[in-house]
Amino acid sequence: MGVVIFHGSDNEITHNDIADFRNSGISAGWVWGYAYSPSKRNKIAFNHIHHLGWGELSDMGGVYTLGASEGTVVTNNLIHDIYSFEYGGWGLYTDEGSAGIVMENNLVYHCKDAGFNQHYGKENILRNNILAFNEKTQVSLARPEAHQSFSFTNNILYSDKGDLFQERYVKDSWIKAVTDVDFNCFWDLRTTDPVFYGMNFKEWQKKGKDQHSIVADPLFVDPQSLDFHFKNLKVAQKIGFKPFEYTTAGVYGDMDWKNLAKLEPGLIKKFDEAVLRNSYKGQ
Repeated sequence: MGVVIFHGSDNEITHNDIADFRNSGISAGWVWGYAYSPSKRNKIAFNHIHHLGWGELSDMGGVYTLGASEGTVVTNNLIHDIYSFEYGGWGLYTDEGSAGIVMENNLVYHCKDAGFNQHYGKENILRNNILAFNEKTQVSLARPEAHQSFSFTNNILYSDKGDLFQERYVKDSWIKAVTDVDFNCFWDLRTTDPVFYGMNFKEWQKKGKDQHSIVADPLFVDPQSLDFHFKNLKVAQKIGFKPFEYTTAGVYGDMDWKNLAKLEPGLIKKFDEAVLRNSYKGQ
């Protein structure tokens, strides 16, 4: 891992470039389930987290959280190219018992599994994020519980493969779970009638999901070239999305210092080759 907080509060992990590891980029918290955890109010912001996993290990994420972490904020991070061996190539990953965490203003793309996954947790907030071009699904949920698992609002999901929403472990987890899912924008380059958990949009809304959300092109400048700035804000404004400047993530300072953080093209090529060679294709 790049950075780990086991039992600690009020830490700030900001403006780092974290790449070329076989496991998670940043891990915060180290208590499984809902027992007391001393990890509170940690700030994980403006980090560039990328090219992790190499298709060698499973159960990992760009930002990984574990246990009750009230007051922790994960914001303005740029996360991409997270590739596990089998399961768990997730960008944002709230694992067992993650609670009280806000994840907002993050751009996540090119992850093997999903841009965001929650195993199980309580009262987490996912808002104003862009999740794009993740392979299996854009958002996944494993275990439904009686309390509110999370709210998922004002996000943009942009896909060209896989599903928008996907379950893991528990059948019908998205239907059974207590979630607030609304005011999101969905766009699938393959169709103007995308599938929502096996349903069309109207059927999905009848389940109480995304009552004020829209299916529309968010009007990015050039998403195929990974330019997620907006040509026009008229669609984003319909869901209350507030643009954020994702290019400020990572190290800052003079160009010599910034250039030190860049991966060499040869290493990126080796990463891509390793992903093709190592990643398990059966899941």
